[in-house]
Amino acid sequence: MGNLFFSVLKPQEKETFFEGCEEIEVADEETIVKKDEVSTDLYVVKSGSAKAVDEWDEDKVPLAIFKEGDVFGEMSFIYEGPRSATVVASEDSVLYKMSKERFVQFMVEEPFVAARFLYGLCKVLIQRLKFVDEAFTTVAVMNRELKDKAERLKQSMLGSPEEG
Repeated sequence: MGNLFFSVLKPQEKETFFEGCEEIEVADEETIVKKDEVSTDLYVVKSGSAKAVDEWDEDKVPLAIFKEGDVFGEMSFIYEGPRSATVVASEDSVLYKMSKERFVQFMVEEPFVAARFLYGLCKVLIQRLKFVDEAFTTVAVMNRELKDKAERLKQSMLGSPEEG
């Protein structure tokens, strides 16, 4: 599990973290978390994969794919608000689940490991925020180009003001 989330933890610290987690099995297409539900559990993919989706009308919009070592549920884990997306297993998978209550206990028992864990989580959040910034910029540019094309189309259909 060599990813950004665990890059700040030494092998023994990873093991200490995993020992504090519940290991759960989920079947292919099983919903792990549902958008708007209130839950503060954090998940790490041990094996398998999952996908985050949001719904827009009847469409399911893919948001992210989680593979071995990836973490999800971090927003509700930290913010303690409702889930922002639905996460569904893409195949039979095994996950580590850390409850918020267990993490608070973990901070008392293993404060150094907990601090490094939070640092790794911050790195993941920053990476995801950068992705959202890039996506927002792309949408803004596409919107501007679409408006320009619509204006040119309107002018070609109606004729320029000088012709009237």
